[in-house]
Amino acid sequence: MNFILYILRHPIDGFWEVRFEKKGSVKVGCMLLFITLAAMVFNRQARGFIFNNNYNVPLDIMYQVEILLLPVLLFCISNWAITTLMDGKGTFRDIFLVVCYSLVPFILFNILSPFLSNVLSLNDSAYLIIFDAIGYFWSGLMIFIGIKVIHEYTAGKMIATLLLTAFAAMIIIFICLLFFSLWQELGSFIYSIYREISLRL
Repeated sequence: MNFILYILRHPIDGFWEVRFEKKGSVKVGCMLLFITLAAMVFNRQARGFIFNNNYNVPLDIMYQVEILLLPVLLFCISNWAITTLMDGKGTFRDIFLVVCYSLVPFILFNILSPFLSNVLSLNDSAYLIIFDAIGYFWSGLMIFIGIKVIHEYTAGKMIATLLLTAFAAMIIIFICLLFFSLWQELGSFIYSIYREISLRL
């Protein structure tokens, strides 16, 4: 807990210690992912109904897991693949911990947002949008700082790396969709052969 607060106050020094002093724990990172999921569900369910488009929609917990875990894993894998080719010093563990520890502001704002949404009127919606945006921006800034520190990149190289990471993520998504499409076609083909043989017998 102390190290989490330390990273919030001193992200550059904190992520430097993650990289070079091996501080931080994968177990704590996974715990932060679980807490992030719980905060997202809480925000979805407890948000004031005038600001909540999902108040009468049943909760699909697997969907919530997917929209959290898939982007995190996709970013970590893509960034690791790109930075390996661009002389990045960070390991996959370092990238994962940077992302997980950087989610702390997002967690805090997701927990506080429902309370704010229940006291604001519809005319004050801009304040809630700004409040939510701060949580996203703070976490995004911490990820930017953390990835820059662990790979020892300049700001320019870091921006180029993030653009290539996004491109790599799109390629991975395309390959996965292509794989599942081909697998589905193969399954249909095998099933049609099975039916044909069954009818002939």
